[in-house]
Amino acid sequence: MIKTLCLIMIFLCSGIALSGYAQDNSVRISSGEYAPWTSASAPHGGFVNHLISEAFKQKGYTVSFDYLPWKRAYLMAKNGEYQATSFWADTEKEYSEFFYRSLPVMQAKVVFFHLRSKPMRKWEKMTDLKDYRIGTMIGETSTKMLEDAGLKVDNAPKTEHCFKKLLAGRIDIFPLDVLTGLEFLQTQFTVDQADLISYDARPLFETSASLMFPKCMGNSEALVAIFNQGLTILKNEGRYDELYNDLLDGKYRQ
Repeated sequence: MIKTLCLIMIFLCSGIALSGYAQDNSVRISSGEYAPWTSASAPHGGFVNHLISEAFKQKGYTVSFDYLPWKRAYLMAKNGEYQATSFWADTEKEYSEFFYRSLPVMQAKVVFFHLRSKPMRKWEKMTDLKDYRIGTMIGETSTKMLEDAGLKVDNAPKTEHCFKKLLAGRIDIFPLDVLTGLEFLQTQFTVDQADLISYDARPLFETSASLMFPKCMGNSEALVAIFNQGLTILKNEGRYDELYNDLLDGKYRQ
């Protein structure tokens, strides 16, 4: 009887150890919708999330993504409910207070979309935009930048809402990553509707963006190092360039 109990205890302990090991080699990541970079409906979750999965895979890790509103994705990761959050521009000082950053996973160029019939005036600084009705998305880096500059913005939860407001004449300009905006117009609107919209050549900002790991979790620094190692392998082997070419060829289209 005692021998049997010992065997059961050994089995249970082995199971717990194996379970812990499996858990240690899986990463839960919060993300938002920003096709073609990240999207639940895009192939492989979009370019960035595909890249993240491939980088972790190089080091023997599996990844799962939960797609949430951006603000919630950020706050839940900040509170340690996720092991990382994908993906955030390297522009906000607040991020470095609560998160460790990975190596950059993409380069963003955020421009103002507008009706082709109403091109923007030449502008140099954000205060030059005060006479525009500006549409923004909740939780976006550009939204915070504009609000911090004292500009009034018209917030919406989704990209689709902002473009519809633009087409209806309810806003004048709308900041968005250029590839994301063009992808959305090509896939979510008719050709005639998309042709009505253009974008200003001057970017609001250009920045790299990274995967962020919450400082409140004890293993975050180790996960950053593991991810960076995997990403470096992808770049050295040319896999990063392959995935980026797929992005340019439209293979992450929803």
